[in-house]
Amino acid sequence: MARPRAFDHDQVLESARQVFWRHGLHATSVEDLSRATGLGQSSLYNAFGSKDKLFAACLDTYLANAQRRDSELLEDTSAGVVERVEALLNTIATEEAERTASGDPRGCLAVNTLAELADDPEAAVTVARITKDTATRLALLADVLRLGQASGEVTTEVSADGLAAYLNAAIAGVRISSQGGASRETIAEIITTVLRAIRPA
Repeated sequence: MARPRAFDHDQVLESARQVFWRHGLHATSVEDLSRATGLGQSSLYNAFGSKDKLFAACLDTYLANAQRRDSELLEDTSAGVVERVEALLNTIATEEAERTASGDPRGCLAVNTLAELADDPEAAVTVARITKDTATRLALLADVLRLGQASGEVTTEVSADGLAAYLNAAIAGVRISSQGGASRETIAEIITTVLRAIRPA
């Protein structure tokens, strides 16, 4: 009979992700991870193989969760297209505000990772994973915006792909503004401006 795991795999990933998110891959030591997860270094290596593989598992979980959230909000046919975009922007703004209030790491783990590893040739696989995720998100946004253009909810003066890129940049702007200490009122005004931009003139 196989021995049961002596730890909660998902909880270990969550604890490790928080450390990577706060400090980055290179600045995080195995000792940091051991302290955060409560597992000895040998247990971490036995379970995940290496620090890099543990980071990859953390990143994959993060990206999968974000993609699931985005899909649920953007594919909600009970709401109009602009309402779905508004729900996504408000959800992200709320996440950032809650992380700021609790002292948790802020921003997007994927964006933070790109900033750290984009020029690291040894991180090509990780960068490619994030690039693929971004392409998936842009395609999802474009598909939904195309529906909005067909229904007259979304401007046709810009292509759906162009609007998707704009919204993706706006999401990054909301995150960065939140990290910079912008008030919820300011963030709400940013979101209002974004929504006005995607509606027909």
